Amino acid sequence: MDTLQNLLIEKCSELGLKAYPLEVKNIPVENRIRLKCTYGCPDYGKSLSCPPHVMEVDEFRKILNEYNKALLLIDEHKISPECNPLNNWSCLSKKSFHKMIEIEHLAFRQGFIFSLLMRPGPCNECDTCDEKCKKPQLCRFPPEAVGINIAKTLGDMDRKLAFCDDSVTKCIGILLIE
Repeated sequence: MDTLQNLLIEKCSELGLKAYPLEVKNIPVENRIRLKCTYGCPDYGKSLSCPPHVMEVDEFRKILNEYNKALLLIDEHKISPECNPLNNWSCLSKKSFHKMIEIEHLAFRQGFIFSLLMRPGPCNECDTCDEKCKKPQLCRFPPEAVGINIAKTLGDMDRKLAFCDDSVTKCIGILLIE
């Protein structure tokens, strides 16, 4: 791991994020992940950062091959037992995204000029999307929108993603760095 990547990981720690280096060739991209967006998400088509408004999985695979390194970013939020994590997802993911975008900006300033963050969840900077994004500087797509299997990525790192753990919500992003 190089010095600049270590700097990014240190900054993540300062912001309360966990950061794990990834080799891009080990990031699983699967068509079936996007299928869950199309046929499982109640907000399908409503966000410009999600399908059908983002690139196709095959196009993303080609772009991903132009990168070598990435950081898996995790922001954990402890949830009280009486709280429904789904009710708080929008607020939690937005807070996490703002920490993560700070890391993307730092990466750019440190010479990773093609750095790109894939955000936790769909963009929620505005209440609704117009035909054209009002905040394009903040519009980022989630990894799942382009077919990244987050659960498998974590499993390959000997980490598990508990989808039904009501005590903690994990907001996960991936920062491509090159």
